[in-house]
Amino acid sequence: MNDKKFYEVKVVFNNTESLDLESLNSRAMGEFDCDGVQEFSLDEPTVDKILGERAYSGGDIPESVIDEVDDVAQCDYLSLVYYFYEGEEVEKSANEFKEFVSLNKNTASALIEERPWDDWNQEWRKHYSPIKVDESLYVVPEWEKDKTDVNEENSLFIYPGMGFGTGEHQTTYLCLKLFMNILDDLKEVDSCLDFGCGSGILGIAAIKKRNMPVVFCDIDKDALNNCLQNLELNFNGKDLSGSSLVSRDKFSASIEHKLVFANILENVLLLEKSLLIDSVASGGYLIVSGLLNNQVDNIVESYSELEKVSVLSKDDWSAILFKKV
Repeated sequence: MNDKKFYEVKVVFNNTESLDLESLNSRAMGEFDCDGVQEFSLDEPTVDKILGERAYSGGDIPESVIDEVDDVAQCDYLSLVYYFYEGEEVEKSANEFKEFVSLNKNTASALIEERPWDDWNQEWRKHYSPIKVDESLYVVPEWEKDKTDVNEENSLFIYPGMGFGTGEHQTTYLCLKLFMNILDDLKEVDSCLDFGCGSGILGIAAIKKRNMPVVFCDIDKDALNNCLQNLELNFNGKDLSGSSLVSRDKFSASIEHKLVFANILENVLLLEKSLLIDSVASGGYLIVSGLLNNQVDNIVESYSELEKVSVLSKDDWSAILFKKV
């Protein structure tokens, strides 16, 4: 019996418009040795935890509590689980991160749970199943790869271990949908930039569906490692000499690309606007995401030198397809 443990720090954030989640997650990984993060919808048990002793499971509920539950349901809440499973001081790391995140002004609740290691694979796998983008594109977790009904040509295989983009999140899904909408206008001779690549899922789609050479760029070395792992999973033995991985500090817009992905946050899209626009070739496309619905107009206005082709939304999130004319 394996007596090893892993730890979950379950955090609920509120007022997410003022939450710098990218910075917080970066600190979780870099300073507290977090091994993965997963986003969840706010469910009834979570609401109960927020309300604490005032949560009710039956009987007559006071009107004041009903009003508070309604307020919680209408507020902008985000529920995440941070996983800790590697290292000699994993319990200490989890507890220190729990204390750290509890001090964040946007934290509504933070709870830590110890779990037996034998539950680890089951815990991860229960949250991931194949995701259908359309009839010819699916995102498939790596443990499903060898199943007889999996079509490798139409599947993007992903190790969903590090929370760098798995197709589960709306923004990644929307980018893939927009990509498939312009697929007929992309050719093998065209190149692609996956800026802020994370897991590499978007660039991998460009290779898989159009055999495009791709530049994968990210500021996070762990993301680039996860990207490389996913490239090997999808293209083991295939010549990918036209593609490359580069850290942000070594990247410049020296080459123009027919397709550029930028699934990052609004503030980064504004900060990197000139570089992203310069990276798009004439007649090429820029797909941006990581945007809340109310941020779309600001990005469209900021990127006004490009033509807005379309906007797709899912839940609270949106992605924009631009074209450089």
